[in-house]
Amino acid sequence: MESPLPTCVSSRNFQYISVGKCHAQTATDRFGDGAKNAIRDRERASVGMHPHNPEMPFTWPGPDSDDEQEPSSSIYRLVPSMQKFRNNLTALSQEYNLYFVTYQGRIFVYRPRTVPTQTLPRRPDLQLAPKPSVAARSIGGFLDTRRPHLVNNIVTGFLGKEEVVVACFDDGDVVAYYVKEVAERVLTRRRAAAGAVPKGPPRYFFHENVGISAWGLAVHRKSRLIAVSSNRHEVTVFAFGLTPDHSVLRESLAQALRDQPDANVRQRARNWRIVVLLGTHADNVPNVCFIDDDDGFADKICAIDIKGAIWLAAIWKVKQPPIYIPPLCHPHLKSEEFYPAPSRGWGVLALPESSFVQVETTEELFGLPASRVDVIYEPVGRVGPPLVNVRRILNEIPGNPCRLPPAAFAPVNQLAPMVFPNPEFLDDGGLLEDVSDASDMGFGGSEADSDGGEGMEGQEGNGVDEAGAVFDIDAVLAPGGGPMNILLPSPWFFEEAFGELDNAIGALEEAYGQFQGGIAGMNEAVSPSHTHVKTGSVPSDGHTQVLDDGSPDSFPTRLDMTFFPHNGLVHPTPRDKTRLLAFLERPYEYNVRPRQDEQAMAKYANKLHLLRTYEKDIEMRGFCYSEETGRKECGVLCPDALNFGHFREPGHRNHFHATSRLNMFAHAPELGLVVIGSPTGRVVLLTLTRMAVPAERPEGVWEHGFRVEWVLPTQPDEEKHRKVLRPLHGMALGPVQVGDVDGKVRNAALPRRYRLMLHYRNHDILSYEISRENETGKLCIF
Repeated sequence: MESPLPTCVSSRNFQYISVGKCHAQTATDRFGDGAKNAIRDRERASVGMHPHNPEMPFTWPGPDSDDEQEPSSSIYRLVPSMQKFRNNLTALSQEYNLYFVTYQGRIFVYRPRTVPTQTLPRRPDLQLAPKPSVAARSIGGFLDTRRPHLVNNIVTGFLGKEEVVVACFDDGDVVAYYVKEVAERVLTRRRAAAGAVPKGPPRYFFHENVGISAWGLAVHRKSRLIAVSSNRHEVTVFAFGLTPDHSVLRESLAQALRDQPDANVRQRARNWRIVVLLGTHADNVPNVCFIDDDDGFADKICAIDIKGAIWLAAIWKVKQPPIYIPPLCHPHLKSEEFYPAPSRGWGVLALPESSFVQVETTEELFGLPASRVDVIYEPVGRVGPPLVNVRRILNEIPGNPCRLPPAAFAPVNQLAPMVFPNPEFLDDGGLLEDVSDASDMGFGGSEADSDGGEGMEGQEGNGVDEAGAVFDIDAVLAPGGGPMNILLPSPWFFEEAFGELDNAIGALEEAYGQFQGGIAGMNEAVSPSHTHVKTGSVPSDGHTQVLDDGSPDSFPTRLDMTFFPHNGLVHPTPRDKTRLLAFLERPYEYNVRPRQDEQAMAKYANKLHLLRTYEKDIEMRGFCYSEETGRKECGVLCPDALNFGHFREPGHRNHFHATSRLNMFAHAPELGLVVIGSPTGRVVLLTLTRMAVPAERPEGVWEHGFRVEWVLPTQPDEEKHRKVLRPLHGMALGPVQVGDVDGKVRNAALPRRYRLMLHYRNHDILSYEISRENETGKLCIF
């Protein structure tokens, strides 16, 4: 039965979304009686109050417990604890009927049981519990120093034909599993109930560390890459070796710097860690994506920093300057939660031309007729395109819980300059700083001990530390604040790393001796054209870290390498703990080459658009520019798409502090759909649109756009299923399962139906089904 919806303010003259029933599963439905009390007790402890009926372990799962198979009568070992202030913490497989949700440092794997309700069982079908790496144990946590190995983000994607699930942690760890192996373990455990012997959990195929809290994740299918952004103000791209032939490995290694470094890295004869540096004003990087070349291979990374700037930097080509796209300066883009601070940047998504649905009219393009949109301009001196402001559509959406008052629509045609505060004038408690808000109170003692629940909505205030002092939490990602400079090891540390790595493959003495001999004359062996500029990337004592062109037999055959595209530097990745930590905790570095502005993006005209999100605002821009007419394609801006609203009220402040951020993304290209979520608990559905015949306008060209189709949950859905408001733990979008004998989603007729699952911090889950009708283009939510 469809939810009753309020009447539209005005009819929309295009095929817009048809909304059906919202399916809900509460914590009590899933875990039984006592779940709400356990959630409430953890919530009380997180704000410094004593829980009513605590049981041990109060925080579960713990970092060292191995108890997934142990039955327990304690509700506290049935209802998992949730961590706060992260990115997206849930994901759906695109190939199997598997739902991943991260609790603390573990990945719980569920097989949703029913369609369309997507009911989860009480206990997970499988737990993945990757231990912290050797480096992670020394690096520790950024958000929570007492519980550092907690997940910050999780995604699913494809490396070639294999689907993978990737998670990153607050201690800098990044792990990845093959989803096929996870599905096989889930299936064997189902069969074990009939008497078969169950297998243990699958082992990750990838486990690395990036030196500090890791946040953004992106997986590239065709190039088989994983990109990780972090609070080091850089992006690390992991390129997996694609050549198993050892003779090719040796030959390629011998040519590491004899040929062009970028060509050698592209050969992928071994595993590469590619450290992509951003410009000198870059900050913490919450999200990242890839930019493709004309053949569909990854060419650049595209990252957004917490200041809202977009950075594009080359993955393979050496000594390339970064491309910088500054944040918008619209007055409406000031922070709503921390006004008058500037609205921070949280998400970026690269959209190829194939993602857009073709339309015929302006109203289909933007969701509003031309007479009801405003065009706003950047200040003089800024090179950004004019922007079509589609904010008025928010009050056209039936049941929109984020409706704006009429006064909010006063036209603003000029973007006022926005001045970012100099980090040196921000104290440790500034609006862009964040620390853990956990209280000890003898129960858990971590910011992770915070779950939603009832009975706490009348409480105000911030967290309480161990000494009882109150402190503020203003954002998760703090600009600046890099680690203290440390004395880096000499190049001999890295030379020895060759030998130590070979020891791990059974060839320490021989390989080390041979390689050491090759190093002796390396300065003379390298021609001036191949000499690389030194930076802080590796230690220097007068020796450059390059390889000569000696005999291929003088090089190890299974050596992981590190590549710095900004200067072409290549060196072996250290594996000894001391040297690895020195590398991971080296001083912050930047690409100091003069940065390019977005005019350098002209090569991507008509091929690529970028979607950028702030705390509550969505922007899309293209790069089409006519040198003959000087006209640009207009971008699109929707301020206040998911505003903070009444979550600022005292009754909600504890739970929703620092949740104003559009940081959850899901893209369904076959539907022309992007779903963007906020921890405030709502998601916005965008249809990507493209005019069949571009419209010439005085301010520019109207060709690509988006229209805001819906905001979920609708107001009636919230009134019925979300009576206790709590933040969103994660948002997941994936195809609806069709048959589940072997766990496969199976390929239904295209376009397939998709399931959207919203997982809240009080363990409530709301689910919808979404599809697009081929004949009408109407997006349907079942």
